[in-house]
Amino acid sequence: MAEFVKHTSCDSCGSSDGKAIYSDGSWHCWVCKKTQPSEDWLEENQDKKQKGKKLPRKDIMQEEVKSSKAVISEADKTTIKENTAAIGRNFRSIADEIYKYFGVRHSFDEKTGEVTEQYYPVTQASELTGYKVREVPKNFRSIGRTGQDCDLFMQFRFDRGGKYVIITEGEIDSMSAYQMLKEYNSKRGSDFEIAVVSPTTGANCKKQIANNYKFLDSFDNVVISFDQDAPGKAAADEIVKYLPKGKVKLMQMRYKDANEYLEKGKEKEFVQDFYSAKAYVPVGVVASNEISKAMREEIQIPRVPLPPFMHRLQTMMGGGIPLGRIVNLGSASGTGKSTICDEILYYMIFNSPHKVGVVTLESTVGQYGIKLLSRHISNKLELLGPEAAFEKMEEEEIKQKEHELFNTEDGQARFYLVDDRDGGAANIQEAIENLIISCGCKVIFLDPVHDVTSSLTLEEQANFMTWQKGMVKSHMCTFLNVCHTRKTGNGQKAGSTGADLHEEDLMGSGDLYKSAACNLMFSRNKESEDEFERNITTMKATKIRWTGKTGIAGKYYYDNAQHRLYDLDDYLGGQR
Repeated sequence: MAEFVKHTSCDSCGSSDGKAIYSDGSWHCWVCKKTQPSEDWLEENQDKKQKGKKLPRKDIMQEEVKSSKAVISEADKTTIKENTAAIGRNFRSIADEIYKYFGVRHSFDEKTGEVTEQYYPVTQASELTGYKVREVPKNFRSIGRTGQDCDLFMQFRFDRGGKYVIITEGEIDSMSAYQMLKEYNSKRGSDFEIAVVSPTTGANCKKQIANNYKFLDSFDNVVISFDQDAPGKAAADEIVKYLPKGKVKLMQMRYKDANEYLEKGKEKEFVQDFYSAKAYVPVGVVASNEISKAMREEIQIPRVPLPPFMHRLQTMMGGGIPLGRIVNLGSASGTGKSTICDEILYYMIFNSPHKVGVVTLESTVGQYGIKLLSRHISNKLELLGPEAAFEKMEEEEIKQKEHELFNTEDGQARFYLVDDRDGGAANIQEAIENLIISCGCKVIFLDPVHDVTSSLTLEEQANFMTWQKGMVKSHMCTFLNVCHTRKTGNGQKAGSTGADLHEEDLMGSGDLYKSAACNLMFSRNKESEDEFERNITTMKATKIRWTGKTGIAGKYYYDNAQHRLYDLDDYLGGQR
């Protein structure tokens, strides 16, 4: 099964990151719902009916041809020669002399004159064994022997040994690279030839690379020039395992592939990028000369601002919550953590450029809206009773306030909600992905996370947190998980009566608090005889990974009538 690699922009609908790329080269856009299968799938399932005038297919197979396949027959060689041309009429900006040099042949549409098929010669020990046929734009078939035991494409033109050999992802790119480097050397009065090859077996090329190890090892430098998309980078990381150690370099290309350089007239840039290729560094390892860039990117990560009553915490955080973090907010049930989260959200939707998504699992969308509107008008509607509350909401001033709360000045949604209290973890994950990808949300409130994980095994809970970390990394978004805590026992003070809580008290797998960059614990004695004390919440930061600050981060007073929170010292000092 293909694995998810990353999200990127979609050329079909214009979405900035709606297109999901998978390890086999396939992709799916979650916005416009367009899907492109992998090349292997297309090759296996392509329409086998004759479309116009094509060559006989008696020696054609749809999957990779094994070495036991007979070499191309003399009859097929003759048929190909009679029905194709050695020139390509500048197809993909590649010169005819290049096509002729590497034995590539073409068939053309009789009416338009456009290329309909390309025939790439495949050799074994430099002897022609077959042709890999490309049906423009990108369907493939084979004639004769073209499998993994064959030479790499263009290999027959190069003697073993030399300073450089380039491996591109496909035939078009290999010819493009050769042409650009040849022209560069010719302009300098040099006949120096740089070997360029490519696999003939498609994305699954590691066996063919391994089978031609001796040829590749005869060069001082093996430069990988694969496509600069997720599948191309993944394939490059894979073939490195089968290449000579200490000789591999990677091109960091400014365009998708070599042919794009050629078609854009950027030959000079390609040469520069080729000679700037850096020694391969394994995935997960960063060379020290790359750290400076990463440092500056990290320090400029946007931060999510916190409401004024949380100014102490904001200071401890160094200016707010950076995007790309997981934050847990935990306390005993009914002690006010959701209210604090509501205040954070309320402040964000008016004071932050980052779109917010809310997964409300303990409240309906209607209930959640009433809570926020109560905050917006500083009047808790649910205290009025049903009839009075309804009449209040029908007042013109309140209607205007309601519109202001839920709509931006240009009529767009201020935030998005998911109301799926009965959905399983998979459904919730899909809904959150839609919030992030389709709606552009950068901050996700998940309230409470326990409603998602309660039915999962410890391993599944760990996987859920791994998924969150993956979303955070790939989309630079932030999760705010509202968490329940375990019940205390053995005579310990209960969480509902103001017990001092620790991150280990969070309900569920330990991966929950271990995966987070920040854990915030709230305590409130909601059973105190003193009404004022019942409305005081103490917040403690047990982990703020990016600053290292821990300890008491604030005390908050909740005004029930106004449905608002205040910093306790500010409230007592009359600073509202």
